[in-house]
Amino acid sequence: MSDTAPRVFLYALLAGLSPLALLATLAALGSGRGRVNGTVFALAFLLAQTIVLVIAFFLGSAAAPDDDDSQRRALASLELALGLLLLVFALRGLAGGASTEPERSRTEAVLTRLRGLRPTTAFSIGALLGIGGIKRLTVTLVTGATIAIAALERSEEAALALMYVVVATLLVWLPVALYLIAGTRADRATARSESWLVRNERPVTSATMLVFGAALSLDALVRLL
Repeated sequence: MSDTAPRVFLYALLAGLSPLALLATLAALGSGRGRVNGTVFALAFLLAQTIVLVIAFFLGSAAAPDDDDSQRRALASLELALGLLLLVFALRGLAGGASTEPERSRTEAVLTRLRGLRPTTAFSIGALLGIGGIKRLTVTLVTGATIAIAALERSEEAALALMYVVVATLLVWLPVALYLIAGTRADRATARSESWLVRNERPVTSATMLVFGAALSLDALVRLL
């Protein structure tokens, strides 16, 4: 587990650093029914993330090679593919420069719709974002396969899965928890954070993908060579 735990933690950080998920969370909290919508949104997000990880684990278990060397190379190959994918997305994002005004306007329009959430809609959107786009879904699939192939005890597998879900959803459940404690006193901070993220979502996302993509690719190459 000593080798697998840091890697799963790194994957969780990568999945968790999602400006879009944080923006949607802040929008749910600023919907006028922040306590209810935020709680429902966070629970749906956590549930969906957990279900995807469990599915990924069983897929990884079914496809796991028999011998240790093949398992090691399979994990390294998955990590390399993930790293290269992140680098491609990062370079595309950086080549486009900062978010343009029309893009910010579209993001703000989406957030405006999110502010009118009802609990049922909050649950649906939270579940969809918990499943994730290409980045989160790919990271979760790689994580599930990594845990499955590592040949750990059931208790260790459960501990790693729990760590991944908690860290990967940190930017969703933590703001909701703070809002539940602070209530409407947090409205001003929520609005400021949302405004900053709308302006900087693209460069933040691209920079994050670049750093993690380079780190994962280098680590995978070292393990393969």
